[in-house]
Amino acid sequence: MTERPRYTASACKALEAILWLAERSHNDIDVYHLVKAVFFADKWHIRSYGRPILGDDYKAEMWGPLGQVVYNLLRYEPFELLALGMNGMPPFKVDQTTFKVEGERGPSDDWLSQSDIEALEHGYLHVRGKSFDELVIETHEDPAWLRSVGGRMDYRDFLSDDDEDVDRKREDIAESAATTYF
Repeated sequence: MTERPRYTASACKALEAILWLAERSHNDIDVYHLVKAVFFADKWHIRSYGRPILGDDYKAEMWGPLGQVVYNLLRYEPFELLALGMNGMPPFKVDQTTFKVEGERGPSDDWLSQSDIEALEHGYLHVRGKSFDELVIETHEDPAWLRSVGGRMDYRDFLSDDDEDVDRKREDIAESAATTYF
């Protein structure tokens, strides 16, 4: 494959995905399950529609794939908060004992498309009820995690090698990533 395509991630869309998952789980989703739900949602969306939900930059970390923008928002990283245009805290809280994410408002309809919501639902249902260890094992067996170069994951590896159109889809991702904004 050629150089790894990189999307320009949207912190605003990442925020709305966090709020959507917090609301969907009735504020009963922890940081780990939330970042994995977004990973599985992105994987499902790129297979179904040829693009990720928010264009996050995934790293193959010790505990599995980790979307940098989503994780940095959950950690209240200043650069991500500035990307939101905020000069305060985001509209969610992370409990420092249970690491559960609690939204202070619902998600905005302005940022998430119907297919984004469909993918987030898929991601949420995929991680719901699974333990930390089950998700670590599953994500460590994922081709995108296994093929990561320098710890960076490639969206083209989110596609199934068994897909009859995999070569065309990988080319589409490589061509569209640089010009797709979320």
